Amino acid sequence: MANDSTVKRWREDLGTWFSSLRFSGFTVLVVILVVAGVVIVSPSLSTFVQQQRELSDLRDNVKQGQESVDKMDAERAKWKDPVYVRSQARDRLFYVLPGETQLNVIDDTVLPVESTEKTEAKLSRMQSNWAQGLAGSFLTAGTTKATPEQLKSDKTAAQDPAPTQSTTDANPEESQQ
Repeated sequence: MANDSTVKRWREDLGTWFSSLRFSGFTVLVVILVVAGVVIVSPSLSTFVQQQRELSDLRDNVKQGQESVDKMDAERAKWKDPVYVRSQARDRLFYVLPGETQLNVIDDTVLPVESTEKTEAKLSRMQSNWAQGLAGSFLTAGTTKATPEQLKSDKTAAQDPAPTQSTTDANPEESQQ
């Protein structure tokens, strides 16, 4: 009920305010001319803004084209220099001047310095068959019901922490000194 009375009061206040407004013929004419001017100018204004954007894009394209032409001119100027042409012929085509000998490096990998240590057959021989180990690992991984934690604990327990030979046994000459 309070809302109905509030709405009724607003309507009355709005009606009072609207009736207090006085419009002259000149005011109505000015408002109509302003609205007509906006309607007439808005398409032209949007066209003007669009053309300004296009002009900006075209100026950017011209600037990029000019930079490209400048780069080409600089490259052409380089090729007019006989020293540059000679260096390019040497580098790209492997040309040499009469009387010169050219040496080409085919494989420039650096070889390691050869070691003076003696190798033993025990160091280079594998003690297990890798293919058999791979197949066993594949089958174990596919058929096991153990959790990853159990497998990790089994793996650490299975590793032999002590080597079969000590470092002094491997090279008896060093241990005597």
